[in-house]
Amino acid sequence: MTKRMELANAYHDKKFNCAQSVLLAFGDKTGLSEETARAIAGGMGGGVGGCKEEICGALSGAVLALGMLLPHVEENDQAAKDRVYAATSEFRRRFTERFGWCRCGDLLNNEAGEADRKWAAELGAERVCPVFIMETVRMLEDYLQELGL
Repeated sequence: MTKRMELANAYHDKKFNCAQSVLLAFGDKTGLSEETARAIAGGMGGGVGGCKEEICGALSGAVLALGMLLPHVEENDQAAKDRVYAATSEFRRRFTERFGWCRCGDLLNNEAGEADRKWAAELGAERVCPVFIMETVRMLEDYLQELGL
């Protein structure tokens, strides 16, 4: 387990949502203060505001980190927009390939694979959310390395 994975899990243990936990684990790369990262990702947990009908919070946190690391901030900067969209799309593809779904409710209803459920039990977690968080962090670490970030 990497230091960032442990950090993300520790944030989740402190009752920060999945998006906050992932984004906070990359604070050294994004340059966001803890307070700002917590605020930005505050409504993204639980499938956006707890409704469980939208994108997984862990994936949302990773997308927010990618947005910070591949910023599209200038008007008419199509190259930057294309770059962050391509990176986000690829990461979402990888997440879905790994877990089978990207929607919070689908992930929770299907409870991932047996190995992920076992890992969650070893962590003392009632649900597999910590596994989604830590695995998303690991995957994002690998992806950022591929991107040279």
